[in-house]
Amino acid sequence: MKKVFLSLLSALLFFGCFDTKPKCDDEDVKLTLKSILDDDEWVYVEYGLNEQSLKTLRMISASKGMDIRDIEALLLSDTIGILRAHFKPLLDLKDYANEVVYTSFGSFITQDSNDKKTTFCKASLKLTYPQMPNDMRKKYEKGSLRGVLFDGGEYETQISYSAQFSDDKKQVFVELLDY
Repeated sequence: MKKVFLSLLSALLFFGCFDTKPKCDDEDVKLTLKSILDDDEWVYVEYGLNEQSLKTLRMISASKGMDIRDIEALLLSDTIGILRAHFKPLLDLKDYANEVVYTSFGSFITQDSNDKKTTFCKASLKLTYPQMPNDMRKKYEKGSLRGVLFDGGEYETQISYSAQFSDDKKQVFVELLDY
């Protein structure tokens, strides 16, 4: 019995050495996906707004010739603080969203591919927002921004990404494909 177990164990270890692609739901892959989302501090604001609010926010930014991600770059040149005061509610909203959102992934699907090193995946991204505290919510009541970021709740969407190990298999590299 010990010989069968050792043979089975050696076979599993042997076959495990040839696993050249990470799995879509590997913990390291999920942590890297979360890190990518966290690095873009505006993504949780965008997902937390309803469609009309997002269009309004993008129109306001576009009318000033920029994307909402350009606001902070613009503020670097604001030596007097006038722009910072103007954009403070929006920056506070970004900080709040990044602080409170809970991110989870599920429903992993591995897509067929002939690539020997890269795994192509789809997954469900679920963002859960608590209800915004009343004192903060009052600041936005008269504005046109609405969504789960204010009311609390969940937002779910599908994401596509690829994952591959480094040559030494000590790191995993993940790229969002539909971002």
